[in-house]
Amino acid sequence: MASIMEKLGIEHIPDSMRHGSTAYQFTLWFAGNLTVADYALGPILYALGLPIPWLILALVLGNIIGGLLVGLLAAMGPAYGYPQIMISRAAYGRVGNLPFAVANWVSTLGWFSVNAIIGGYIINYVDPRIPLYAAILITVATQFIIALFGYDIIHRSEYVLSIILGVMFAVSLALALTKPHLLTTYARTASFNPFNFAIALATVFSYIMSWGPYASDYSRYLPENTSRSKIIVYAALGGVLASLWSEVVGFAVSVATGNTSGLPTVLVQFMGNYGVAYAIIAVIALFLGALAANVLNIYTNSLSALAIYNRAKRWQALAAGVLVGAVMAMLGGLNFVGYYEGFLLFLDYWITPWIGILLVMFYVNKARDWRLVENGPRVVWRALLAYVIGLLLSVPFMNLNAATSGLIPYVGPIANTLGGADISYFVSFIAASIIYLVLMGGNKGHQ
Repeated sequence: MASIMEKLGIEHIPDSMRHGSTAYQFTLWFAGNLTVADYALGPILYALGLPIPWLILALVLGNIIGGLLVGLLAAMGPAYGYPQIMISRAAYGRVGNLPFAVANWVSTLGWFSVNAIIGGYIINYVDPRIPLYAAILITVATQFIIALFGYDIIHRSEYVLSIILGVMFAVSLALALTKPHLLTTYARTASFNPFNFAIALATVFSYIMSWGPYASDYSRYLPENTSRSKIIVYAALGGVLASLWSEVVGFAVSVATGNTSGLPTVLVQFMGNYGVAYAIIAVIALFLGALAANVLNIYTNSLSALAIYNRAKRWQALAAGVLVGAVMAMLGGLNFVGYYEGFLLFLDYWITPWIGILLVMFYVNKARDWRLVENGPRVVWRALLAYVIGLLLSVPFMNLNAATSGLIPYVGPIANTLGGADISYFVSFIAASIIYLVLMGGNKGHQ
């Protein structure tokens, strides 16, 4: 049995320290996706006005594709015994991987700040005498403590949270569906638009897929001979079910209230209409959901920081991330909706071509020697070239104006033709994967 406080950071996990069950992959990703960040996608989907069958298709398809990518990445953990961003070294090289480590550090900080805002909003809503900045600090302090203990405590916490959140979100969904006539009213006004369907699919996919750079962080202690198929199924299933569930709750609450803001307080107010006990359930569910997701965010953030600068201690990297993330949350807290929506799609641009190359490396070229992480090439230029070309090919499909809430007023010519629908991550994933496969052939991680 491993020590209660995790000793290692980004080092290789030796056989003597391998332990755990694949079932915990399900509960970790289930709890991590029963959050208001997922819930907030429901109102976005509601605003698109798609017919119910098309909406269901976008929800199911987007979540399955994104969840499968997370599962495929998680299955790399036992083979390599390293965090996901360190495994990336085997594909891009020890130095060539640094830009991705930096990108993931920034990404995880952003998600951490988003969930810190959510937790702060909930505390401030319950007791307005607590200023938002103080509420955010209370939230991040709780998350810091769990993440500080590390891998095993995180898995145990997420297991408990998966049960609590499962019950609470079940109550939320049941209440949201108590007014079927409102769904009938929505169905009468809904109309199919292929561009809106593309937006819905991309929005759903982009959220769950963004967990990809975290995946092996929470599977790397499993024994090396652990069934890859079980890891893929458990991780994907946990994420897909929870994400789908949360988004349906968000959509149903929007139908019942007509409110498309995505703010967590809308759910509390809605459930409060059925009694104070239900309002309390909503408050607890939202706070614990933010906790479940944010522990993963800040833990992975600390590992990414160590991949950039390995002379620091894990607790030092963790403390630095919490400090910076808390400041970001306090600055972004004044404009939650714009901050969240603008953040969601923008960060995903770097992730999908990166994932595509990793999957080809591991599953097609079968580069599975963990020593490549520490002793491989400094830079794998062919992999970086495949990544850059794949990303560039996707630029005409990007809608940066929507992704950045107008900060970068760029709409690619193809995205413009598609009515603003941004499908660039699908394009970059496919393009980078194919180019890498052609350039590398059967070469297992070397130039």
